[in-house]
Amino acid sequence: MASRPFKIQDMIPYQTIDTTGTMNNSRKRDVRKKPRIPLTLRDIDHLVAIHGTRSSPLLAKQTGLPYLQIYNIVSRRVRSVSNRTYLKLFGQPPPAQDPLKVDGALFRTLAGLWLFLDGKTCKADLYRDLLGKDRRATVDHRIFSGQIVRVEARLEMAMLRKFADAGVHRPLLEQWLDEFASLTPDHWVPYTRIKPALAFLENTLGISPTSVLHQSVVKYESGSLKRVSKDTADRIQAMRNRAQAALRLKGSQHADKIRESILGGRIDYTLFSDIEEELLFLNRHTGKGIKRYLGRSLWTYRQEEAKRVANWRVREIFRDCDRLISENPSLPLASLPPRRQYAQIRPLIEVMMARSAQLLSGEEGMAFEKSVLRPSYTQVQYQEPQRSYTPFDMASRVLGMRRKAFDLMVATHCDIFRIVGKFSQRWYLPDLYLDELARKSHFGLISAKYERMAHDLTRQPGNTRCLN
Repeated sequence: MASRPFKIQDMIPYQTIDTTGTMNNSRKRDVRKKPRIPLTLRDIDHLVAIHGTRSSPLLAKQTGLPYLQIYNIVSRRVRSVSNRTYLKLFGQPPPAQDPLKVDGALFRTLAGLWLFLDGKTCKADLYRDLLGKDRRATVDHRIFSGQIVRVEARLEMAMLRKFADAGVHRPLLEQWLDEFASLTPDHWVPYTRIKPALAFLENTLGISPTSVLHQSVVKYESGSLKRVSKDTADRIQAMRNRAQAALRLKGSQHADKIRESILGGRIDYTLFSDIEEELLFLNRHTGKGIKRYLGRSLWTYRQEEAKRVANWRVREIFRDCDRLISENPSLPLASLPPRRQYAQIRPLIEVMMARSAQLLSGEEGMAFEKSVLRPSYTQVQYQEPQRSYTPFDMASRVLGMRRKAFDLMVATHCDIFRIVGKFSQRWYLPDLYLDELARKSHFGLISAKYERMAHDLTRQPGNTRCLN
Protein backbone atom coordinates (compact mmCIF):
# COMPACT_ATOMS: atom_id res chain seq x y z
CA MET A 1 0.00 0.00 0.00
CA ALA A 2 1.51 3.29 -1.13
CA SER A 3 1.87 5.86 1.61
CA ARG A 4 0.90 9.50 1.02
CA PRO A 5 3.56 12.21 1.22
CA PHE A 6 4.40 13.54 4.68
CA LYS A 7 3.00 16.99 5.54
CA ILE A 8 3.83 19.30 8.45
CA GLN A 9 0.14 19.52 9.33
CA ASP A 10 0.30 15.85 10.42
CA MET A 11 2.35 16.87 13.46
CA ILE A 12 -0.26 19.40 14.66
CA PRO A 13 -3.32 17.97 16.40
CA TYR A 14 -6.57 18.92 14.76
CA GLN A 15 -8.42 21.77 16.50
CA THR A 16 -11.00 24.32 15.59
CA ILE A 17 -9.53 27.89 15.48
CA ASP A 18 -11.80 30.86 16.10
CA THR A 19 -10.63 33.60 13.75
CA THR A 20 -13.39 36.06 14.49
CA GLY A 21 -11.32 38.07 16.95
CA THR A 22 -7.84 37.71 15.46
CA MET A 23 -8.04 40.72 13.15
CA ASN A 24 -9.29 44.27 13.60
CA ASN A 25 -11.36 44.91 10.51
CA SER A 26 -12.26 48.48 11.48
CA ARG A 27 -10.26 51.13 9.64
CA LYS A 28 -10.52 53.73 12.41
CA ARG A 29 -9.26 52.99 15.89
CA ASP A 30 -9.79 55.36 18.79
CA VAL A 31 -6.31 54.98 20.27
CA ARG A 32 -5.64 57.55 22.96
CA LYS A 33 -2.10 58.28 23.95
CA LYS A 34 -1.56 57.46 27.61
CA PRO A 35 -0.27 60.37 29.66
CA ARG A 36 3.34 60.16 30.80
CA ILE A 37 4.52 60.99 34.29
CA PRO A 38 6.92 63.96 34.47
CA LEU A 39 10.08 63.48 36.52
CA THR A 40 11.45 66.39 38.53
CA LEU A 41 14.74 66.77 40.39
CA ARG A 42 12.84 66.01 43.58
CA ASP A 43 11.71 62.69 42.08
CA ILE A 44 15.30 61.77 41.20
CA ASP A 45 16.43 62.56 44.75
CA HIS A 46 13.54 60.46 46.09
CA LEU A 47 14.59 57.57 43.82
CA VAL A 48 18.16 57.71 45.16
CA ALA A 49 16.87 57.84 48.75
CA ILE A 50 14.66 54.76 48.21
CA HIS A 51 17.39 52.58 46.70
CA GLY A 52 20.30 54.08 48.63
CA THR A 53 22.52 54.62 45.61
CA ARG A 54 22.93 56.84 42.57
CA SER A 55 24.87 54.22 40.63
CA SER A 56 23.14 53.42 37.37
CA PRO A 57 24.22 49.73 37.26
CA LEU A 58 22.93 49.12 40.81
CA LEU A 59 19.66 50.93 40.11
CA ALA A 60 19.18 48.92 36.92
CA LYS A 61 19.76 45.70 38.85
CA GLN A 62 17.35 46.63 41.67
CA THR A 63 14.54 47.93 39.43
CA GLY A 64 14.89 45.47 36.56
CA LEU A 65 14.96 48.27 33.99
CA PRO A 66 17.55 48.54 31.18
CA TYR A 67 20.82 50.17 32.15
CA LEU A 68 20.64 52.85 29.43
CA GLN A 69 17.16 53.87 30.50
CA ILE A 70 18.26 54.22 34.14
CA TYR A 71 21.37 56.15 33.06
CA ASN A 72 19.27 58.60 31.01
CA ILE A 73 16.82 59.06 33.88
CA VAL A 74 19.53 59.79 36.45
CA SER A 75 21.33 62.09 33.98
CA ARG A 76 18.07 64.04 33.43
CA ARG A 77 17.99 63.14 29.75
CA VAL A 78 14.55 61.62 30.21
CA ARG A 79 11.98 64.06 31.57
CA SER A 80 8.94 61.71 31.69
CA VAL A 81 8.21 57.99 31.99
CA SER A 82 5.28 55.65 31.52
CA ASN A 83 3.09 54.34 34.35
CA ARG A 84 4.78 50.92 34.27
CA THR A 85 8.28 52.39 34.45
CA TYR A 86 7.26 54.67 37.33
CA LEU A 87 5.91 51.70 39.24
CA LYS A 88 9.19 49.80 38.83
CA LEU A 89 11.25 52.81 39.86
CA PHE A 90 9.38 53.83 43.00
CA GLY A 91 7.47 50.66 43.89
CA GLN A 92 4.13 52.51 43.97
CA PRO A 93 1.67 53.81 41.40
CA PRO A 94 2.21 57.39 40.14
CA PRO A 95 0.26 60.26 41.71
CA ALA A 96 -2.96 61.35 40.09
CA GLN A 97 -2.25 63.48 37.02
CA ASP A 98 -4.10 66.57 35.91
CA PRO A 99 -6.33 65.99 32.90
CA LEU A 100 -4.70 66.70 29.58
CA LYS A 101 -7.68 68.78 28.45
CA VAL A 102 -9.96 71.03 30.48
CA ASP A 103 -12.90 73.25 29.72
CA GLY A 104 -11.53 76.40 28.10
CA ALA A 105 -14.05 78.84 29.61
CA LEU A 106 -11.80 79.83 32.52
CA PHE A 107 -8.76 80.13 30.26
CA ARG A 108 -10.59 82.43 27.84
CA THR A 109 -11.84 84.61 30.69
CA LEU A 110 -8.35 84.85 32.20
CA ALA A 111 -6.84 85.66 28.80
CA GLY A 112 -9.49 88.32 28.13
CA LEU A 113 -8.87 89.92 31.53
CA TRP A 114 -5.10 89.90 31.00
CA LEU A 115 -5.40 91.54 27.57
CA PHE A 116 -7.87 94.08 28.97
CA LEU A 117 -5.53 95.06 31.79
CA ASP A 118 -2.30 95.00 29.80
CA GLY A 119 -3.37 97.04 26.80
CA LYS A 120 -0.06 96.48 24.97
CA THR A 121 -0.21 92.72 24.42
CA CYS A 122 -2.28 91.20 21.63
CA LYS A 123 -3.68 87.69 21.46
CA ALA A 124 -0.88 86.57 19.15
CA ASP A 125 1.80 87.72 21.61
CA LEU A 126 0.00 86.02 24.51
CA TYR A 127 -0.40 82.78 22.54
CA ARG A 128 3.30 82.64 21.64
CA ASP A 129 4.30 83.53 25.21
CA LEU A 130 2.19 80.74 26.73
CA LEU A 131 3.39 78.09 24.30
CA GLY A 132 7.00 79.31 24.13
CA LYS A 133 6.99 79.91 20.37
CA ASP A 134 8.80 82.58 18.37
CA ARG A 135 7.16 85.52 16.61
CA ARG A 136 6.96 83.68 13.29
CA ALA A 137 4.82 80.84 14.66
CA THR A 138 1.24 80.57 13.44
CA VAL A 139 -1.35 81.59 16.00
CA ASP A 140 -4.42 79.42 16.58
CA HIS A 141 -7.08 82.01 17.48
CA ARG A 142 -9.70 79.29 18.00
CA ILE A 143 -8.62 78.78 21.60
CA PHE A 144 -9.58 82.42 22.27
CA SER A 145 -12.80 82.47 20.24
CA GLY A 146 -14.22 79.26 21.75
CA GLN A 147 -14.19 77.22 18.54
CA ILE A 148 -11.87 74.87 20.45
CA VAL A 149 -13.95 74.11 23.54
CA ARG A 150 -11.32 72.23 25.55
CA VAL A 151 -7.76 73.49 25.96
CA GLU A 152 -4.63 72.04 27.49
CA ALA A 153 -4.57 72.24 31.27
CA ARG A 154 -1.09 73.77 31.19
CA LEU A 155 -2.45 76.84 29.39
CA GLU A 156 -4.95 77.46 32.18
CA MET A 157 -2.24 76.94 34.80
CA ALA A 158 0.10 79.26 32.89
CA MET A 159 -2.49 82.06 32.94
CA LEU A 160 -3.04 81.62 36.69
CA ARG A 161 0.72 81.69 37.18
CA LYS A 162 1.01 84.95 35.20
CA PHE A 163 -1.46 86.65 37.51
CA ALA A 164 0.28 85.20 40.58
CA ASP A 165 3.67 86.45 39.35
CA ALA A 166 2.11 89.90 38.88
CA GLY A 167 1.14 89.93 42.57
CA VAL A 168 -2.58 89.21 42.08
CA HIS A 169 -3.62 86.66 44.72
CA ARG A 170 -6.51 84.28 44.12
CA PRO A 171 -9.30 86.12 46.06
CA LEU A 172 -8.46 89.40 44.29
CA LEU A 173 -8.33 87.61 40.95
CA GLU A 174 -11.80 86.13 41.48
CA GLN A 175 -13.12 89.59 42.35
CA TRP A 176 -11.60 91.01 39.16
CA LEU A 177 -13.10 88.18 37.12
CA ASP A 178 -16.56 88.98 38.49
CA GLU A 179 -16.14 92.66 37.67
CA PHE A 180 -14.78 91.86 34.21
CA ALA A 181 -17.76 89.62 33.48
CA SER A 182 -20.14 92.47 34.36
CA LEU A 183 -18.54 94.93 31.93
CA THR A 184 -20.64 95.98 28.99
CA PRO A 185 -19.10 95.21 25.57
CA ASP A 186 -18.52 98.90 24.75
CA HIS A 187 -14.89 98.16 23.92
CA TRP A 188 -15.98 96.62 20.60
CA VAL A 189 -16.15 98.65 17.39
CA PRO A 190 -18.17 97.75 14.27
CA TYR A 191 -16.07 96.69 11.31
CA THR A 192 -17.79 99.22 9.06
CA ARG A 193 -16.31 102.06 11.12
CA ILE A 194 -12.69 101.07 10.44
CA LYS A 195 -13.25 99.91 6.86
CA PRO A 196 -12.36 103.35 5.33
CA ALA A 197 -9.05 103.38 7.23
CA LEU A 198 -8.23 99.87 5.98
CA ALA A 199 -9.09 100.90 2.41
CA PHE A 200 -6.82 103.95 2.69
CA LEU A 201 -3.86 101.87 3.92
CA GLU A 202 -4.38 99.33 1.15
CA ASN A 203 -4.80 101.85 -1.68
CA THR A 204 -1.96 104.20 -0.72
CA LEU A 205 0.65 101.87 0.80
CA GLY A 206 -0.45 98.42 -0.32
CA ILE A 207 -0.90 97.19 3.26
CA SER A 208 -3.17 94.17 3.31
CA PRO A 209 -6.15 94.47 5.71
CA THR A 210 -5.53 90.89 6.82
CA SER A 211 -2.05 91.76 8.12
CA VAL A 212 -3.48 94.70 10.09
CA LEU A 213 -6.49 92.87 11.54
CA HIS A 214 -4.48 89.71 12.37
CA GLN A 215 -7.50 87.92 10.96
CA SER A 216 -8.68 87.10 7.44
CA VAL A 217 -10.52 90.10 6.01
CA VAL A 218 -12.78 87.70 4.10
CA LYS A 219 -14.45 86.77 7.39
CA TYR A 220 -15.39 90.41 7.94
CA GLU A 221 -16.50 91.04 4.35
CA SER A 222 -18.66 87.91 4.35
CA GLY A 223 -20.31 88.85 7.64
CA SER A 224 -18.87 85.99 9.70
CA LEU A 225 -17.17 88.59 11.91
CA LYS A 226 -18.79 91.98 12.41
CA ARG A 227 -16.69 93.83 14.99
CA VAL A 228 -13.13 94.36 16.22
CA SER A 229 -11.74 95.28 19.61
CA LYS A 230 -11.42 98.95 20.46
CA ASP A 231 -7.66 98.59 20.81
CA THR A 232 -7.46 97.19 17.29
CA ALA A 233 -9.62 100.04 15.97
CA ASP A 234 -7.42 102.60 17.75
CA ARG A 235 -4.28 101.00 16.36
CA ILE A 236 -5.64 101.02 12.80
CA GLN A 237 -6.72 104.64 13.09
CA ALA A 238 -3.30 105.60 14.45
CA MET A 239 -1.64 103.78 11.54
CA ARG A 240 -3.78 105.78 9.13
CA ASN A 241 -2.83 109.03 10.84
CA ARG A 242 0.85 108.14 10.69
CA ALA A 243 0.55 107.24 7.03
CA GLN A 244 -1.20 110.52 6.22
CA ALA A 245 1.42 112.55 8.08
CA ALA A 246 4.29 110.68 6.41
CA LEU A 247 2.75 111.03 2.94
CA ARG A 248 2.40 114.77 3.43
CA LEU A 249 6.05 115.08 4.46
CA LYS A 250 7.71 112.60 2.08
CA GLY A 251 5.25 112.10 -0.76
CA SER A 252 3.90 108.95 -2.38
CA GLN A 253 7.25 108.17 -4.06
CA HIS A 254 8.52 106.97 -0.65
CA ALA A 255 5.60 104.59 -0.10
CA ASP A 256 7.91 101.62 0.51
CA LYS A 257 9.78 103.41 3.28
CA ILE A 258 6.54 104.59 4.88
CA ARG A 259 5.11 101.08 4.80
CA GLU A 260 8.28 99.70 6.39
CA SER A 261 8.16 102.35 9.14
CA ILE A 262 4.55 101.47 9.97
CA LEU A 263 4.65 97.68 9.74
CA GLY A 264 8.31 97.05 10.43
CA GLY A 265 10.71 95.52 7.90
CA ARG A 266 11.88 91.98 7.36
CA ILE A 267 14.54 90.69 9.72
CA ASP A 268 18.12 90.86 8.33
CA TYR A 269 17.04 92.76 5.19
CA THR A 270 17.12 96.44 4.14
CA LEU A 271 15.16 98.25 1.44
CA PHE A 272 17.16 98.84 -1.72
CA SER A 273 15.99 102.46 -1.80
CA ASP A 274 17.80 103.04 1.52
CA ILE A 275 21.21 102.16 0.06
CA GLU A 276 20.79 103.20 -3.58
CA GLU A 277 22.64 106.52 -3.12
CA GLU A 278 25.64 104.77 -1.50
CA LEU A 279 25.80 102.24 -4.33
CA LEU A 280 25.79 104.90 -7.05
CA PHE A 281 28.40 106.89 -5.10
CA LEU A 282 30.76 103.89 -5.00
CA ASN A 283 30.13 103.17 -8.66
CA ARG A 284 31.02 106.75 -9.67
CA HIS A 285 34.22 107.08 -7.65
CA THR A 286 35.63 103.54 -7.59
CA GLY A 287 34.36 102.05 -10.83
CA LYS A 288 33.23 98.88 -9.02
CA GLY A 289 30.17 97.30 -10.57
CA ILE A 290 26.89 97.38 -8.70
CA LYS A 291 26.39 93.67 -9.30
CA ARG A 292 29.53 93.02 -7.24
CA TYR A 293 27.73 94.37 -4.16
CA LEU A 294 24.18 93.21 -4.85
CA GLY A 295 24.85 89.80 -6.37
CA ARG A 296 22.38 90.70 -9.15
CA SER A 297 21.94 93.45 -11.69
CA LEU A 298 20.55 96.91 -10.97
CA TRP A 299 17.77 96.23 -13.49
CA THR A 300 16.23 93.66 -11.12
CA TYR A 301 15.66 96.35 -8.49
CA ARG A 302 14.64 99.07 -10.93
CA GLN A 303 11.91 96.79 -12.26
CA GLU A 304 10.88 96.07 -8.64
CA GLU A 305 11.39 92.35 -9.06
CA ALA A 306 13.40 92.62 -5.84
CA LYS A 307 13.10 95.29 -3.16
CA ARG A 308 15.43 94.27 -0.34
CA VAL A 309 19.12 93.59 0.17
CA ALA A 310 20.64 91.26 2.76
CA ASN A 311 22.14 93.12 5.71
CA TRP A 312 25.57 91.54 5.29
CA ARG A 313 25.74 93.09 1.83
CA VAL A 314 24.54 96.43 3.24
CA ARG A 315 27.33 96.37 5.83
CA GLU A 316 29.90 95.79 3.09
CA ILE A 317 28.52 98.72 1.06
CA PHE A 318 28.60 101.08 4.06
CA ARG A 319 32.11 99.95 5.02
CA ASP A 320 33.51 100.65 1.55
CA CYS A 321 31.66 103.97 1.42
CA ASP A 322 33.11 105.11 4.76
CA ARG A 323 36.59 103.98 3.71
CA LEU A 324 36.37 105.94 0.45
CA ILE A 325 35.30 109.14 2.25
CA SER A 326 38.03 108.83 4.91
CA GLU A 327 40.74 108.24 2.27
CA ASN A 328 39.56 111.18 0.12
CA PRO A 329 38.81 114.12 2.45
CA SER A 330 38.81 116.54 -0.51
CA LEU A 331 35.58 115.11 -1.94
CA PRO A 332 32.93 117.85 -2.30
CA LEU A 333 30.18 117.68 0.30
CA ALA A 334 27.52 117.83 -2.43
CA SER A 335 28.88 114.66 -4.07
CA LEU A 336 28.40 112.54 -0.93
CA PRO A 337 25.25 110.47 -0.36
CA PRO A 338 22.63 112.34 1.72
CA ARG A 339 23.21 110.11 4.77
CA ARG A 340 26.97 110.80 4.62
CA GLN A 341 26.39 114.51 4.13
CA TYR A 342 24.43 114.62 7.35
CA ALA A 343 27.19 112.71 9.16
CA GLN A 344 29.72 115.38 8.11
CA ILE A 345 27.66 118.37 9.25
CA ARG A 346 25.99 116.69 12.23
CA PRO A 347 28.30 118.21 14.89
CA LEU A 348 27.47 121.73 13.66
CA ILE A 349 23.75 120.94 13.57
CA GLU A 350 23.83 119.58 17.12
CA VAL A 351 25.40 122.80 18.41
CA MET A 352 22.80 124.89 16.58
CA MET A 353 19.94 122.76 17.89
CA ALA A 354 21.25 122.94 21.44
CA ARG A 355 21.52 126.72 21.21
CA SER A 356 17.98 126.97 19.75
CA ALA A 357 16.61 124.81 22.57
CA GLN A 358 18.35 127.06 25.09
CA LEU A 359 16.79 130.17 23.55
CA LEU A 360 13.33 128.58 23.42
CA SER A 361 13.57 127.77 27.12
CA GLY A 362 13.57 131.48 27.96
CA GLU A 363 10.52 133.59 28.69
CA GLU A 364 10.06 134.72 25.09
CA GLY A 365 10.63 131.19 23.84
CA MET A 366 7.91 129.75 26.09
CA ALA A 367 5.47 132.38 24.87
CA PHE A 368 6.35 131.42 21.29
CA GLU A 369 5.75 127.74 22.09
CA LYS A 370 2.32 128.45 23.51
CA SER A 371 1.38 130.37 20.38
CA VAL A 372 2.37 127.40 18.21
CA LEU A 373 0.62 124.78 20.39
CA ARG A 374 -2.49 126.89 21.02
CA PRO A 375 -5.53 125.09 19.47
CA SER A 376 -7.38 126.77 16.61
CA TYR A 377 -10.83 125.54 17.64
CA THR A 378 -12.85 125.47 20.83
CA GLN A 379 -13.12 122.50 23.16
CA VAL A 380 -16.71 121.86 22.01
CA GLN A 381 -15.63 121.73 18.36
CA TYR A 382 -12.87 119.23 19.12
CA GLN A 383 -15.26 116.93 20.97
CA GLU A 384 -18.04 116.81 18.39
CA PRO A 385 -19.43 113.28 17.91
CA GLN A 386 -18.12 112.90 14.35
CA ARG A 387 -14.51 113.59 15.40
CA SER A 388 -11.96 110.76 15.54
CA TYR A 389 -9.35 110.37 18.26
CA THR A 390 -5.90 108.87 18.75
CA PRO A 391 -4.80 107.27 22.05
CA PHE A 392 -2.37 109.42 23.99
CA ASP A 393 0.40 106.80 23.87
CA MET A 394 0.20 106.72 20.05
CA ALA A 395 0.07 110.47 19.44
CA SER A 396 3.87 110.76 19.48
CA ARG A 397 4.08 108.45 16.46
CA VAL A 398 1.54 110.55 14.56
CA LEU A 399 3.64 113.68 15.18
CA GLY A 400 6.90 111.91 14.38
CA MET A 401 8.35 112.39 17.87
CA ARG A 402 9.93 110.05 20.36
CA ARG A 403 7.71 109.11 23.27
CA LYS A 404 9.94 110.75 25.87
CA ALA A 405 10.11 114.01 23.89
CA PHE A 406 6.32 114.06 23.48
CA ASP A 407 5.85 113.43 27.22
CA LEU A 408 8.14 116.34 28.05
CA MET A 409 6.16 118.63 25.75
CA VAL A 410 2.85 117.55 27.30
CA ALA A 411 4.21 118.01 30.83
CA THR A 412 5.37 121.53 29.99
CA HIS A 413 2.06 122.55 28.39
CA CYS A 414 -0.38 120.30 30.25
CA ASP A 415 -2.98 123.11 30.43
CA ILE A 416 -3.30 123.13 26.63
CA PHE A 417 -3.51 119.35 26.28
CA ARG A 418 -6.13 119.09 29.04
CA ILE A 419 -8.37 121.41 27.03
CA VAL A 420 -8.20 119.49 23.76
CA GLY A 421 -7.87 115.97 25.26
CA LYS A 422 -10.69 113.62 26.11
CA PHE A 423 -10.75 110.98 28.85
CA SER A 424 -12.71 107.75 28.44
CA GLN A 425 -10.96 105.08 30.57
CA ARG A 426 -7.78 106.44 28.94
CA TRP A 427 -6.67 109.76 27.43
CA TYR A 428 -7.24 110.58 23.75
CA LEU A 429 -6.25 113.51 21.53
CA PRO A 430 -8.44 114.68 18.63
CA ASP A 431 -7.05 113.85 15.20
CA LEU A 432 -8.02 117.37 14.14
CA TYR A 433 -5.62 118.89 16.69
CA LEU A 434 -2.79 116.50 15.79
CA ASP A 435 -3.30 117.35 12.13
CA GLU A 436 -3.05 121.05 13.00
CA LEU A 437 0.25 120.59 14.81
CA ALA A 438 1.74 118.52 11.99
CA ARG A 439 0.88 121.27 9.47
CA LYS A 440 2.20 124.22 11.46
CA SER A 441 5.49 125.41 10.02
CA HIS A 442 7.12 126.17 13.38
CA PHE A 443 6.10 122.92 15.09
CA GLY A 444 9.28 121.25 13.81
CA LEU A 445 11.31 123.75 15.86
CA ILE A 446 9.30 122.94 18.99
CA SER A 447 9.65 119.22 18.32
CA ALA A 448 13.43 119.56 17.86
CA LYS A 449 13.71 121.34 21.22
CA TYR A 450 12.03 118.52 23.15
CA GLU A 451 13.89 115.87 21.19
CA ARG A 452 17.06 117.58 22.33
CA MET A 453 15.83 117.66 25.92
CA ALA A 454 14.96 113.96 25.79
CA HIS A 455 18.42 113.24 24.40
CA ASP A 456 20.09 115.24 27.18
CA LEU A 457 18.19 113.30 29.83
CA THR A 458 19.72 110.04 28.63
CA ARG A 459 23.25 111.39 28.14
CA GLN A 460 26.04 110.50 30.52
CA PRO A 461 26.72 113.21 33.15
CA GLY A 462 29.73 115.37 32.56
CA ASN A 463 29.41 115.39 28.78
CA THR A 464 28.58 119.10 28.51
CA ARG A 465 29.30 121.63 25.80
CA CYS A 466 29.68 125.41 25.95
CA LEU A 467 27.00 127.00 23.78
CA ASN A 468 28.32 130.60 23.83
